[in-house]
Amino acid sequence: MLALMLIAALIALLSLAGVVLSITTGLLASGIDGLFVIFACLMMAAIFGGLALSLASQGGYLPSRGRSDKG
Repeated sequence: MLALMLIAALIALLSLAGVVLSITTGLLASGIDGLFVIFACLMMAAIFGGLALSLASQGGYLPSRGRSDKG
């Protein structure tokens, strides 16, 4: 499960890098095509980022939400 989580996180980071690259190279100013590329990258980052967070939570890598039984 750790490998799948890392792959999903890597794809999310690459998608965010695509957004940064699209903005810095001036693709955003080229018109509607630049917007579609940026929106597609953001959508992929959200999907794979959510998957990575979900897998990290299921694997116990993130602290659980809710009240603690200590005390």
